Amino acid sequence: MGLGKLFFKLINREYYKDVPLGLLLLNWIVQRVFRVNSDVPFSVNYTSKISGYKHMKIHPSSRLSFAVSSGAYIAASSNGKLTLGENVIFACNICIQTINHDLINRKIYISKEVSIANNCWIGNSVTILPGVKLEENTTVGANAVVTKSFTKNRVIGGVPAK
Repeated sequence: MGLGKLFFKLINREYYKDVPLGLLLLNWIVQRVFRVNSDVPFSVNYTSKISGYKHMKIHPSSRLSFAVSSGAYIAASSNGKLTLGENVIFACNICIQTINHDLINRKIYISKEVSIANNCWIGNSVTILPGVKLEENTTVGANAVVTKSFTKNRVIGGVPAK
């Protein structure tokens, strides 16, 4: 299939109907020509980095934020999977990681799953650390560092988030 046909197949997806065509084109060029985030089968903002896509389960309705939200860094590992439910949206500059260094021995990595349930909103410059589970309808305020899990219907913020 030619590159043009691949691009037109991409822009005809329902969840991209409100994304500016120029942004989709730029994201597509960076992914398919310059090979940044090339293993991700949907549009990722040209300023974002997605690592370990094969260890992620992302609902199709949550893919819109990947296309439009800039500066995201999202990393998953084989022992620390990432799950994003339906209608998860996030702002710019978020960081979600399922793997981190041990506090004492930096050569040891610790992997834990991260799960973000349906209808969650992750604010600007939020960091979500390994092992966090956010249940349905959780809103995370800007600049928060989420170090523990929260039950549904919460608004959280701060460092660490409460």
